[in-house]
Amino acid sequence: MKIIENIYKTSGVEFETNSNTFVLETEDELIFFDLGYEEKQWNIMKNSLKRWNLSDKKITKAFITHGHYDHAGNTFRANEAGIEVYGADPDAYKIENGYPEMEKLFNREWVCGKVDHRLSDGQSFAFKDATVTAYAFPGHSLGSYGFVIETKGYRALVTGDAFFIKPCPPEDAIDIDLAYMGGEDFNRECFASSLKKMSELHCDILLPGHYYVYYGDVDALCAKAYEALKEN
Repeated sequence: MKIIENIYKTSGVEFETNSNTFVLETEDELIFFDLGYEEKQWNIMKNSLKRWNLSDKKITKAFITHGHYDHAGNTFRANEAGIEVYGADPDAYKIENGYPEMEKLFNREWVCGKVDHRLSDGQSFAFKDATVTAYAFPGHSLGSYGFVIETKGYRALVTGDAFFIKPCPPEDAIDIDLAYMGGEDFNRECFASSLKKMSELHCDILLPGHYYVYYGDVDALCAKAYEALKEN
């Protein structure tokens, strides 16, 4: 699914997978955002690149929003493919050393992978025709991060699992669902601060960890999620 000229959705509900993954095409490389889990999703991601004639470009990097199975379970496959993986502690530590909570939640064995680089809040990565800036968004997990992709005159916000968009039939409107708040390291105070921080980044495309992409007033949508958390 093509989001804008050089950002693509490579898995998600449209592809019959649980979580979303995205790829940024730069002049001479591809960059993944999240890696999904299990071989089926990994193959769907690769087949999506073929659909858009991107297979000849090298996937050099993968930025992980957080360490949960459905977003980071394929880290070891990225390692095998020679992709440099970026993530933040404490999630990165769990990716590398085992994640019993995820094994119990998903009823699957955790296969450890390597996170090559630890992220820091506000860290920026410059490419020939795009910039990616990492932001710490703890709450859903303590190592949750998001990414602002600046390219082609757009600012796209990759949020991971903060909140998701749901339609509100029969009205032409949307609403939001807050992400899972039952994790062992969920922190409500951090989550509220992260949602507020998202609402101040002035982005115009939202790329969430599940379900639907949103084009519009992303600041207002993040603010709506912040208010929903206060009421929850």
